[in-house]
Amino acid sequence: VTIIMTAQELEGTNNPPAKLSELEAQFDRDLARELVAAYLEDTQDVMEKMQEAIFNRDEKALKSTSHMLKGASRIVVAEQIEQLSSQMEEISRSNNWLKAESHFDTLNQSFDHLVDYLRSYLK
Repeated sequence: VTIIMTAQELEGTNNPPAKLSELEAQFDRDLARELVAAYLEDTQDVMEKMQEAIFNRDEKALKSTSHMLKGASRIVVAEQIEQLSSQMEEISRSNNWLKAESHFDTLNQSFDHLVDYLRSYLK
């Protein structure tokens, strides 16, 4: 028996990392699930690319990766990741690599939490 949770049931937790009920309201449930699956596929290696950009002090790659994650997160109404990605994009312009490393830790932890949350939505 497979139990499929609705966005409202899943969001019963405090401060969900993505507002999936808004996504389902904007589209329908099937399309929302497709968008979430596409998000997970499109962002599966984004943290690795971001960390590599920071390690290599590659401002352009960090900005590009942060911008991509920001836009993708906006689609699935993952506001915290969208905001953290936007901040990383700003940090990339400053060449403050210590700040980028510190911010990456926060972003990576939040992203892992979001991925777990989205995967539970798709189960």
